[in-house]
Amino acid sequence: MMLSIENLELRSPRGPVLRGASLTADAGETVAVVGASGSGKTTLALSVLGHLRPGITLSGGRVRVDGHDTLPAPHPGLRGRTVAYLGQDAGTTLNPYRRMSSTLRTASGSRDDRDAEALLRRVGLPTSLGRRRPAELSGGQQQRAALAAALARDPRLLVLDEPTSALDPVAKDEVRAELARVRGAGIGLLWITHDLSSVEGLVDRIVVLDDGRIVEDAPTDAFLAAPTTDAGAALVSARSPAARRAPREKRGTSPVLRAEGLTATLGGRRVLTDLDVSVRPGQCLAVTGASGSGKTTLARCLAGLHPPASGAVLLDGRPLPGRAHRRTVPDRAAIQLVPQSPAETLHPAHTVGDTLRRPLRVLRGMRDPREIADEIERLLGLVCLTAEHEGRLPGQLSGGQRQRVALARALAAAPRILLCDETTSALDSVTQASVLDLVRGLCEERSLAALVITHDPQVVRRVADDAVELADGRLRHRDRAPVHQGS
Repeated sequence: MMLSIENLELRSPRGPVLRGASLTADAGETVAVVGASGSGKTTLALSVLGHLRPGITLSGGRVRVDGHDTLPAPHPGLRGRTVAYLGQDAGTTLNPYRRMSSTLRTASGSRDDRDAEALLRRVGLPTSLGRRRPAELSGGQQQRAALAAALARDPRLLVLDEPTSALDPVAKDEVRAELARVRGAGIGLLWITHDLSSVEGLVDRIVVLDDGRIVEDAPTDAFLAAPTTDAGAALVSARSPAARRAPREKRGTSPVLRAEGLTATLGGRRVLTDLDVSVRPGQCLAVTGASGSGKTTLARCLAGLHPPASGAVLLDGRPLPGRAHRRTVPDRAAIQLVPQSPAETLHPAHTVGDTLRRPLRVLRGMRDPREIADEIERLLGLVCLTAEHEGRLPGQLSGGQRQRVALARALAAAPRILLCDETTSALDSVTQASVLDLVRGLCEERSLAALVITHDPQVVRRVADDAVELADGRLRHRDRAPVHQGS
């Protein structure tokens, strides 16, 4: 038995996190653990590595990998060779100061650049990326580079936490193909996800986690055909395409935000070239394109976090400074970015409440404590969180919960333009639908302008009025978003 989890009980100061969780995996077996955001999936995955987040304690049960207990401390040499881990915030696992070739050489224990190049090719990345640092990679490229590092020593068990959540369809297929090869080589996979489509055809069994409890454990085909619990049924039903609302009349004719002739560089490379794009009040514009096409750089230029090499960003026809700190407070409040990797932008020592109070005070000028408290409660409710989350630190949240906190922080500024960079990629299907409907509702009811960066066609169908595709930093084409004639 490669993995054995027996009646695992983990607690935080707020109560149980895992409640009597038990599962097994034989050598070479592939098991998916699925469930809603906050159900305990990442905590379960980390326990296999012998790691507990701050505040989490072991109160019962055990975890064994290859016959060795991992809790309270892992067996020496376990990590890397026996079991390796790819977390859902891949960018935070890569050394920001080292080039990728150096990182991969260290991961493999080699001094030869050819070994690093082989690892890059293994996950479908060009070898030229070995010369870049993590900040010069897109989110999808970072995720694949981190996968290459996890595979460097050919572990016998690979724990994957949402490994395809930030990938465009082409990159997702490449990573799935590599994981299929890994599986074929006899390496076991424990795959944590909220998205059944990412694991279909690749896993032997599906385990459903709901509120810290394992409520289903069944062969993949049997589970997909007839789930036996409400939590499982909700996940299976979410595989169907998202509904697309009917077209509606635009409320504004003049763009509220416009980029004209925008050119941007990153690490000496041109990533955007003479780009023109605009969004009107009440409009939701989707920006699609392959990983590395320039989508995130565009959003950062609009938000003033990446000064363009040339061109202009205009708000209500007025040119804005390229750097956010040179913009006025109203202009900073007007354009809010929800980043692709919230773990990199949420202060690890600030609670959720602290994170939301700052924009309320600095950008909206609120001073009354009662008014601030009421607004925080309202914002948390908007993004499907509760008042109980207000006192938590980012490290005590799931990836999906961090993404919703980042959205609430942006909404705290009462923006006129919302820039969403893969905002729903880490969310389970039910929460994703709620967040997309929230963005759509703000566009319709408050004339909010939204620019939604996504690789997911279902997101485009559900929320967008129009779509722009980027390829190599240029507009490839522009179409009205496709309408799904469903419910």
